[in-house]
Formats: sequence, C-alpha cells, structure tokens
Amino acid sequence: MQHSKDLKRTILLNPGPGTTSQKVKEALLVEDICPREEAFGDVMHQICDGILEIGHGKKTHEVGLFVASGTGAMEAALVSAIGPSDKVLILANGAYSIRMAKICEQYRIPFTNIGSFGEYPDVSDIEKKLTHGGFTHLAMIHHETSTGMMNPMEDIAKICQKRDVKLIVDAMSTYGAYPYNLEKTPVDFIFSSSNKCIHGMAGLSYVIFRKDRTEELKANSRGFYFDLYQQWNNLQVKNQLRFTPPVQICYSFLEAINETLKEGVSNRWSRYQSNWQILYDGLTSIGLKPFLDRDHESKILLALDLNSKENLDFDDLHDYLFERGITIYPGVIPEINTFRVAVIGDLYAEDMHQVVNHIKSYFES
Repeated sequence: MQHSKDLKRTILLNPGPGTTSQKVKEALLVEDICPREEAFGDVMHQICDGILEIGHGKKTHEVGLFVASGTGAMEAALVSAIGPSDKVLILANGAYSIRMAKICEQYRIPFTNIGSFGEYPDVSDIEKKLTHGGFTHLAMIHHETSTGMMNPMEDIAKICQKRDVKLIVDAMSTYGAYPYNLEKTPVDFIFSSSNKCIHGMAGLSYVIFRKDRTEELKANSRGFYFDLYQQWNNLQVKNQLRFTPPVQICYSFLEAINETLKEGVSNRWSRYQSNWQILYDGLTSIGLKPFLDRDHESKILLALDLNSKENLDFDDLHDYLFERGITIYPGVIPEINTFRVAVIGDLYAEDMHQVVNHIKSYFES
C-alpha cells in the first residue's frame, strides 16, 4: 500500500541544511538497493561528475566523497593535503577558520593564524607572510558564515600560485551558487557538503582536488576514515565507497545536482543576491543593523545586531517566526549579540518578502 504525506513548506534562513525542492524530497523514495551493487556505484560516479561540472573542474580536478558533515570534509582536506614536513597559514577571521586551527592542533599539524575575527583580509599582509614564513599551504574560508563575509579568494589564489603555495578553500556555503571556474582559478583543494548551496539533504560531504596532487595525497594522509586518497581511489578501483554510504541521501543529492545544473550556477547566484537584497533592504529599513560593512557582505548571509532594537530577545523572535514557518539562526560572533539570516536553499523573492513582512509585524505587535 502506498502512502502520501502533505509536507508543509518551511522557509529556512539557517545556513544549511536549507529549504529543499519537492523533487529533492521525493528522490529519497527509491527502491532499496545494496550500496555494493554496480548500479549504485554508477550513481556515485554521476554525483562526482556532477559536482565537478558545477565548478567547471572536470578536466583539472577529482573529487572524494565522505559520509560526513562539512566538518568531516574540512578534516579530510587538512589531514590529507598537508604532509609531515609541511606548514599551513590559516586565514583566521571567523568561527569556521578557528575550527580549521583546532583540527590542525588535534593532528599536530604546524600552522600559523593571520587575521582577526570579523576583519577583512589584507592581501598584502598575506603575501608578506607567505614570502618569509616558510609556508607550503594556505587554508581559508571563502564565505565566513559566522559573519557573512566573503573573503577575496581569487586574489589570494593568485598570490599562492605566485609563491608556489597550495591553496585549501572551505567552500561550504558557496559551492553550487558562487560561479567557480576551477580550470582557471588556481585552487588545489576545495570542499563543501550536500546540504548547502547545491540544496541536497545532509549526509554527504566532498573534497575536490587537483589531479596533479594525487600522488601527494597518497603519501601525506594522517587520517584513516578521512583519508582522501583512499576514499577517492576506492571508488575508482572498486566502484564503491570504502564505508557504507547513505543510499537514499545519494539519490536525493543527485537530483539536487541536476537541479543546480538545470538552473545554472550564474542564475542561482543572481537569485541569491536578489533574495539577500530584499532581506537587507527590508530589515535595515526597520532599524536592524548589519554586523559588516556592506562592501564585505557575501550576499549569502546577513549577521544582524540584536542590540539594534531595544530589549530584542532572539528566542522570542525565533519562536514567533517558527510558528509561521520561518527559521532564523543564532549568532556566534564573540562579545556581540547577533542573529543570522541566510538565503541558502530553494528560496525565492516571495519568500523573502514574506519574511520581511512577518518581522515587521513582530515589531509592530
């Protein structure tokens, strides 16, 4: 007997998992299959090909899949890319770059931080540090979702190429929406997860790496589960992941990839920017103040100062909106009381106007 369930559509303004399309949800309902079957191995290859096509990297890059959150991909990239005699400079201007440093500490990987929380990077300072610091790698967050800052990835990539430094990029909340061209931009390692800007369900993460880094990966890795070379190579040789994948999530992610390619990354990027602008204009018009200068905003996420409004309580605002099918997200900026709204997901202009109207009604009431 078949059963159907009417699903209420919710507007998720947290930075992933985001609002998913009906087809992505429906793709979870597939026939049971053993993940060791050849047919399912083909699905995994289709996912990898689609990920690379999104970033224009099929000619230059490979991809390793992991059953993990985005932090798993971060760990896999760091412990696989950086060898025992290497040293990494971490652009540390937000909560998620601090997480990179904690992973390096855990694995005793030599590192140095540059930058401070919420500070826009000075590219010339980074170049000076790379020139004299003996660094082999630079690791950075592209879009720092603690603040909403978009770091100058392309400029930093050029410096790394000039100094023969390998670049590791956290693209957790950009890949699938930001128009990457990996054939042209010198990025050695870049990672994200299924539930961010490709609009899939949570459960998979991935690390993309340059083809000419394969032998280094084979020699470098300090991990076991998060061994990027072994994870990638096993799929090539045995047509399956080393460890059990989330079967239904994979089918759903493939649908999300196909929807991303159908919409087109440039079109999705325009939609994100338009949605962000509606939120920015609407929320600033009622007196809420952004944490960042406008020039440094990613136009993916907006961090807002709760002290903009007297006696504004995040939990009360959250609950008011949650009852109306909208989710906002708490802030993580030290010593500043903020909350966040992101436009990641299957969201459109009418959703943004609805959010703004409900927040206005909250303050009016």
